[in-house]
Amino acid sequence: MKFYKAVLFDMDGTVLDTLTDLTDSLSAVFKSRGLSVLTREKVRANLGYGYSGLMKSSAPDASEEERARMAEDFKQDYAIRCRRHTCPYDGIPEALQYLKEKGYRLAVVSNKGQEAVTTLHNKFFRNYAEFSLGETSAILKKPAPQMILEALRRFNLTPAEAVYVGDSEVDFQTAQNAGTDIILVTWGFRDKDFLARLKPTFLINHPSELTSIL
Repeated sequence: MKFYKAVLFDMDGTVLDTLTDLTDSLSAVFKSRGLSVLTREKVRANLGYGYSGLMKSSAPDASEEERARMAEDFKQDYAIRCRRHTCPYDGIPEALQYLKEKGYRLAVVSNKGQEAVTTLHNKFFRNYAEFSLGETSAILKKPAPQMILEALRRFNLTPAEAVYVGDSEVDFQTAQNAGTDIILVTWGFRDKDFLARLKPTFLINHPSELTSIL
């Protein structure tokens, strides 16, 4: 079994069930413009590429300028709404505690805006993860490798010494681009069959399986 020194986690759909709050914020943005709201399943399918990516998928007929305004409105609304219904998936706190006790360096790397990431880190992860990185103008978002590489720089580790845990093709591509192994989880925003076709390093169905892999 390969020995890792750090475990990096995606946030949405991996450690936190954020779908209700994300859907509610997107609905608020759409309603304010007289647009028809999207179903939860459509929002789920559109997640993973950051706020601008969410708007591109959710409002394809809007102009680029309008989508930029929508993304900014979404960012502001979600920063307020992000803690209302969001919670860790069952088994996540126990898995994080296990990994911490085993001596792994832990961090979160997310395409969510940094303000919301910091809010959720402080509420749910401050006792486990050393830091949580979110989207800013200073660093390229996933699937570019820079966010993972920045986390590894802070840990003074190489990509071979870390594994990334995520729930989507975005996370898979990010890990590939950064040179880390990838654990994909089936309880998030993508279906199991789709994830299996990506051939990740590991594919797991429950957070408790992390304790047998790591």
